[in-house]
Amino acid sequence: MTAGSTTTRTFAVTLTIPDNEAFTAYETLGRLGIAVARVVRADIWQFDADESAGDLARTVASIEAIHNPNKHRLAERTSERPANGEVWIAPRDEAPATTVAGRAIPGVRAIRRRTAWRLLDEGGRDVAPAELDRAVETFLCNPAFQVAITA
Repeated sequence: MTAGSTTTRTFAVTLTIPDNEAFTAYETLGRLGIAVARVVRADIWQFDADESAGDLARTVASIEAIHNPNKHRLAERTSERPANGEVWIAPRDEAPATTVAGRAIPGVRAIRRRTAWRLLDEGGRDVAPAELDRAVETFLCNPAFQVAITA
């Protein structure tokens, strides 16, 4: 990173306790006829940060509105795009935030939050792309106010 430049750092927050939202999605997708054996959900947090952000991973881990170590796992992603087999749902008219729970993060210029969904088959593999597309179109994304981001 050069002086004054920013980079996007992406973090995934998953639950270590049962995820009721993922279970509800699993049940609903099944009722819609979408073949899925497991649904994995994560909150994706993206930060446009410069060098003055310091140890951003440590800072993010300390923000209770993002990460509670008693029930969450925090992992930094290597890409700022979804992985193959994954979809991120974002607000259609998103304006990046500059604070989280009223807290500004030094060195962070913009904050975006998405919901990541990964649908798995009986073998633990990603469902076929057509099944993921169908799940997005019928349930996971409301195009009136959301957009689906894929790899």
